[in-house]
Amino acid sequence: MKLRDFKLTKVDAELSKELEQWNEMLRTDVVKLCEENNFITGFFEGNDNNVAVDAYELKVRLEHILERISLVSDAASTERPSPITDYLYIGGALAAKSMYTLQHLGITHILCLCANEIGQSDSQNPYLFEYQNFSISDSDDEDIGNLFDEASDFIDYVERSGGKALVHCFEGKSRSATVVLAYLMLRRGLTLSEAWSMLRKAHRRAQPNDGFAKTLLDLDVQLHGKASMEWQQRKPTMKVCPICGKDAGLSSSSLKLHLQKSHRRLSSGSVDSAMSLEIQKALEVLRVSRCSSISSSHPQSQSLVDELSL
Repeated sequence: MKLRDFKLTKVDAELSKELEQWNEMLRTDVVKLCEENNFITGFFEGNDNNVAVDAYELKVRLEHILERISLVSDAASTERPSPITDYLYIGGALAAKSMYTLQHLGITHILCLCANEIGQSDSQNPYLFEYQNFSISDSDDEDIGNLFDEASDFIDYVERSGGKALVHCFEGKSRSATVVLAYLMLRRGLTLSEAWSMLRKAHRRAQPNDGFAKTLLDLDVQLHGKASMEWQQRKPTMKVCPICGKDAGLSSSSLKLHLQKSHRRLSSGSVDSAMSLEIQKALEVLRVSRCSSISSSHPQSQSLVDELSL
């Protein structure tokens, strides 16, 4: 308000002329900027003698623009959780922090599987959502099966109360996917294969670790008498030197480097021969694996790894 009431009174003629030129240039440029961006030009088209009005208007509009930029930036740091059913969603830590998105979707309850990770519990909004926290790491050795019944009870409670639940871990890949799969098997009566197909259609990045997958396979057998799908470990296997039998690394490049360093007497041709032998061994293992898969007692079973590679 002080800027609006300010009047230029005691200035010499030369300074007054310079101020008028500067004001005209500023007014023209700003009016053009406002018109190009559909902003109201406001005081810019007013009295040229009051330069303070133009400066004030420019300040206000720049502040508004900066506020809008900040809002857009904040909105970009959001994640929309994936809907599994009408009342069940899955996502990562970013989805759990997307307060406005969760409210828009009608999420009322959040099941957090990464409460032990730094900052996860601190970022929760207990005034907006009801939480159920579990501290479990994404490790093959973790006994996630102990959580299945309690987590499923929580989701059932949310459904009965007419709410919506978000199940999340840090990345939304392993822990949350495992709990959702277990819920679909325990409370919806699905086999692991059916639950996996349902989950993957809605949430493509789902990927339980090897230990969690074994727990789910055991649950599948317990509920249905047999496993409805096969599981192949996703951990890369160690390359073994076909000459000395030592572990050479995880890649073919590491194997070739081992051959060149540890078996220097070999010619390049011999190294290539050793690599060919390694490839032949891998192909033979694949052929045997495929043959045994075709002749297995579960001809309609599917590989979790094959699904993941789609």
